[in-house]
Amino acid sequence: MATDSLISVFPEFDKDQVFEETKRLRRHIKSANITIKEAVLWEAKEFLQFILKWDFTESLPTISVILQYYLTICVSVASCERSFSKLKLIKNFLRSTMSEDRLNNLAILSIERKTASEIDFDNIINKFSSMKARKHTLNCI
Repeated sequence: MATDSLISVFPEFDKDQVFEETKRLRRHIKSANITIKEAVLWEAKEFLQFILKWDFTESLPTISVILQYYLTICVSVASCERSFSKLKLIKNFLRSTMSEDRLNNLAILSIERKTASEIDFDNIINKFSSMKARKHTLNCI
């Protein structure tokens, strides 16, 4: 039943092939000493990580692509809209001369603000200053 709705959205996938790969995935999970009860609780990302970790992409090509599609599709339009509104805020009147590369980098930092807030800037500054110090001592030699 889930396969039918998947095929109705993505007609490029073959229903029989998806069914065969699903059976193959179950065998791979069992051979990795993971119970089916455990695997049922997995999210799509965990299934894809399992496939990539054990290098099953050749034996499960359709399921791999389906999982990648699923993980990259926006769940709602709101998340995409927020990304564009961030771009609008970053490139305002005062920053209209900003280069495209800098704008992209700032947009990524803004969109991924949770990850960016976890960055240890002291560690990065120390690494950067030690690189500059080594470069300076090499020039003096």
